[in-house]
Amino acid sequence: MDLRQKVIDLLTLSKEVGDLPSSVAAPAEEQLGLSLAEIKSFDRESLRVLQDTCSDPDSQQEVFDTIEAGFVDENCNGGRYQLNKFPSVIDLNYIRHQRQLLGIQLGCVTNKLYTMIYQKQTCCASELCKVLELQESLDSALEICTTGRSNINQARSNLTAASLGLLAHYRRQHHLRKITKSLKTIQTLGKMNERVQELLGEQNYAAAIQLIVEGQHVATTYRHFHCVAQLSSRLQDTMELAEEQLDVGLSKSCKEFDSDQYAKLQQAFTLLGKQSAAIDQLNLHFASGLQQQTLLLLQKYAELSCSSRSSANPDVEAATDFHKFQFHELCKFIDSKLYVACLSELSTTLWKITLNYNQIHQWHTDRPTVDAADIMPSVSFEQKFQHGRTRLWQDVQMKIRTLLSSFDVWHLSTDELLDMLDIVETLVDMGKQFCQSNSEVLRESVRRQSINYFRGFHRGKLDELHVFLENESWEQCPVRSDFNVFQLIEFRFLNQKDKSLTCNVEKPSDANFYALGSVLSPFASRAISSAEDSIICPSEISESSCECNDERKIGCGSPTPILANTTLSVLRLFGRYIHFMHLLKTIAFDVLICLNQLFDYYLYAVYKLFGAASPQDATSPKLRAVLLKIEETLISTAAPGSAGSHEDTAAFSPSLSDKVSCPKVCLSTQTDHPNHFYGLKLRLVAAESVVFLAHQLELLRPNLLDLIPSSKESLLQQFFSQITSVAHDLRTPIFSFVAHRHLDSEHITNLMSRVQWEVKEVMSQHSSYVDHILQVLSDYDSSVLRICYPLILPPEIYNILWDQILRACYHTLLDGFSAVRKCTNEGRALMQLDFRHFQVKVESLTRLRPLPDPSIVETYIKAYYLPENSLEKWIQEQTEYTPRQMMNLLQCVSQGSKKIRLNLTSFMEDLDLNRR
Repeated sequence: MDLRQKVIDLLTLSKEVGDLPSSVAAPAEEQLGLSLAEIKSFDRESLRVLQDTCSDPDSQQEVFDTIEAGFVDENCNGGRYQLNKFPSVIDLNYIRHQRQLLGIQLGCVTNKLYTMIYQKQTCCASELCKVLELQESLDSALEICTTGRSNINQARSNLTAASLGLLAHYRRQHHLRKITKSLKTIQTLGKMNERVQELLGEQNYAAAIQLIVEGQHVATTYRHFHCVAQLSSRLQDTMELAEEQLDVGLSKSCKEFDSDQYAKLQQAFTLLGKQSAAIDQLNLHFASGLQQQTLLLLQKYAELSCSSRSSANPDVEAATDFHKFQFHELCKFIDSKLYVACLSELSTTLWKITLNYNQIHQWHTDRPTVDAADIMPSVSFEQKFQHGRTRLWQDVQMKIRTLLSSFDVWHLSTDELLDMLDIVETLVDMGKQFCQSNSEVLRESVRRQSINYFRGFHRGKLDELHVFLENESWEQCPVRSDFNVFQLIEFRFLNQKDKSLTCNVEKPSDANFYALGSVLSPFASRAISSAEDSIICPSEISESSCECNDERKIGCGSPTPILANTTLSVLRLFGRYIHFMHLLKTIAFDVLICLNQLFDYYLYAVYKLFGAASPQDATSPKLRAVLLKIEETLISTAAPGSAGSHEDTAAFSPSLSDKVSCPKVCLSTQTDHPNHFYGLKLRLVAAESVVFLAHQLELLRPNLLDLIPSSKESLLQQFFSQITSVAHDLRTPIFSFVAHRHLDSEHITNLMSRVQWEVKEVMSQHSSYVDHILQVLSDYDSSVLRICYPLILPPEIYNILWDQILRACYHTLLDGFSAVRKCTNEGRALMQLDFRHFQVKVESLTRLRPLPDPSIVETYIKAYYLPENSLEKWIQEQTEYTPRQMMNLLQCVSQGSKKIRLNLTSFMEDLDLNRR
C-alpha cells in the first residue's frame, strides 16, 4: 500500500471516529520520515507566512485567485480532492509546499470570513431576535391547537344519538322532496307532446318550438332517469314534425302572404336558428310554386281549347289527359281565341307570385334591427333576396317566352296583338320595378313576333286604305267641334300613360304593381268607354243653320272639323301604329316610317283625285317635289295584283311589296258638272281632311318624339317640315280647278275682242265685259256659300277660292288685252278704266284682303307707253308673260312703224332663244 492511500484511509477513519489515537498516528510519522519537532517548525513557518499574507490586501486577493474551484463546491470533499491531485510517487517537499499553500489559502479565507461576520454582527443580532419571536409565536399556536382539540373531543363525547337521528331524518326529507319535484317535471315532460300538437294545430309555431326546446333542455337535465330517454326521442320526432309544418306554412306564404302568419313562422325559425336556411327554402318554394301554378293554368286552358274545338267540329277527338304534358307542350294546344286571355291570366298569376315575394322581402326590410349582431345576417338576407328576385324573374320570362314562341301571331287580330304587346310591356315595366331587370328575353321574343306580324299588317292596311279611298263618298263625317285624336279608342293608352305619369309624381315608382294593399291585377281587363258617342255628334248640324246669313257661313274661331270617314280610319291606324311604337321601342322608328306612308298615300290620293287637273302654276314647287317623292317610293305602276308578290321582302324597306296602286275613282259626274259646282263640296271635305290629318299629326309630335331614339329626331322634324306643311298647299290646286272652270275665260275673251279699242277720245264709261265678269263673280260667291251649306266654310278656303278666281280673272284679262291687234292711246286708257272699275267692284264683292297683286295686268297695259329702248329693257326683265303675249304687245306698239316692229321682233326672238 502506498503513502497516498494510507493518508486517505487515515482521513476516512478520522472522520468516522474523531481524533486518531497516538498509536495510529505514529506509523504515519514514521512513514513520512518527519519528527514531531520538524512538523511544528514547519507549522510556525507557515503561520508566519500566513500572517504576512493576510496583512496585505493585494496578496490576500492573489491567494483568493489561486483557490481552485473544487474547494468551493459544497459537495466536494476537500481532503480527498487534494489527495487525488498527488502524484503516484510523493515527494516530501511537494507535500510541504502543498500544505503551506493550503494553509495560506485557509488562513486568508478564515480571516475574510471573520471580517465579514464582524461587519454583519448587528444584522445578525436583529435576525436572531426575530427568530426568538417566531419561536414564541409557534409556542402560542401549539397551545391554541391543543386547547381546540381538547374542546372538540369534549363536544363529541357530549352529543347524543337522538340529535344525530334528527339530522339524518331531515336529510332524507330534503332528498325525497327533490325526487318528487323531478317526478312532476318528468310527468309534465310526458304531457308536453300533446301540448305541442295543440300549438301546431293552432299554427302557433313559435310557442310550439319554444316548448320543444325547453323540453329538450329538461330532458338533458334528467337524462340519468331511464324513462327520460324515451321522452327525449319522442320530443325529437315532434321537433321534426314541427319543422315539416313550418315548411308547409312557408309554402302557403308563397301563394298568399299574411304578415301575421309569416311573422309567426319567422319567429319559429329564429328560435331554431335557421333564418338563413328558411330564406333558401323560401326561394325554392317560390320556384316550385311558379312551376306548379303555371302548369295547372295551362292545363285548364288546354282543356278549354280542346273542348272548344270538339264542340265546333264533332269529328275531332278530345285530348286524353293533359296532366302528362309539360309546359311547353301544353302551349301548343292553346286556341287562338283563348290565347290573349291565357296570356293575361298567366301574367296575373306570375304577378301575384312576384307580389307575394315583394311583400315578404318588404317585411324583412321593415323589421327593426335588435342589436348590432343582426347587421351581418341582414346583409346576408338581402343578398339572398336579391338573388332570389333575379332567379324568380328569369323563370317568369322563360314561361312567357315559351308561350309567346309556341304560337303563331298571324291568327290574332290587331286588337288582340296590341293587347298581347300591352301585356308584355306591362311585364317589362314590372320587371324593372321587381328586380331592375331590362327583360331582354321578353323584349327580343315579342320583337321577333311583332316584326313578322307587322310586315303583313302594314301591307294589309295600305291595301285596305286603297279600298277605302276608292269607295269614299267624300261626305263630311259628323264629329264634335272639339274632336281630336286623343278621343279615339285607339289612343286611350296615351291617356292612361299620362295618368300613370301624373300618379307617379305623387307615389313611389313601385306603386303601380307592388303598392301596399295591391289587389287589382295590372292585367285585368279595363273598362273601355265608347268613344264613338263622344266624337260623333249629328246634332251639330241643325235646322236653325238654314236661317243663318252669309256671315255665319264663313266660319271663324273653332268651327266643326271637316273630315271624311276614311280620315277617321287613317287616324285609328295612326293610333294602332303609335301603340305599336309604344310597345315595341326597338322598331319604333320603322313603324314611324310606315305611319308616314299612310299620310303620304292619303295626301297623294287626294291630289290625284281632285288636284291633278288644276293649272300647273297652282301647285307649289314644294308640293310637286313631295308628290314626286311619294310617287317614286310608294306608288306602284305595275298591274293590280302584282304588288306584294315578293313575300320575302324586308318589312320596312321601300320595295315593290310596299308599293300601292293609286285609287281610281269615277267622280267626273260630280267634279266636272257645273250643277254641283264642280264638286266643290267634295273637294272641301277632301282638302280639309288632309289638313285635319296633318294637324292631328302635329298634336302627336311630342308623343312621337318620346317614342323614337334621339338620333332619329331630326328625321321626324324633317317629315313635319316637308310633308305636313304641304297639306295647306294642297288646297290651292284642289280649289283652283273650280275657279278656272266657273270663270269661262274663252267667253270673256270673246266679249273683250268685240270692244272697239281704236277710239279717238277718252271714254268715261267702262266696257260691258267688265259687268259680265262682275256678275260671274257675284254668282260665284253665292254659289260657293250655297253649295258648301250646311258646312261652315273655313276662312282659309274662302280666301283661296277668291284668290284663285281673281288670279284667273287677271290672266283672262291679260289674254284679252294681249289679243288686241290695234289700239290707240285712248284705247289703252279704256283698258285702264275697265281694270280700275273691276278692282273697285271686286273689293265690294269679297272680304278677301288684300286682293291678289294686280300688277301683272297694270304693267302690261302701261308697257304700251314705253319708248323703244325702254321697251327692250322691259321685255328683258319680264318673265311672267308668255311669248305670244309679248309678240302681240310688240305688234300693237309698232303698228305705226314697220322698222320698230322688225327691230323689236328680232330682239324678242333672240331673247327667247337665250332663255331656252
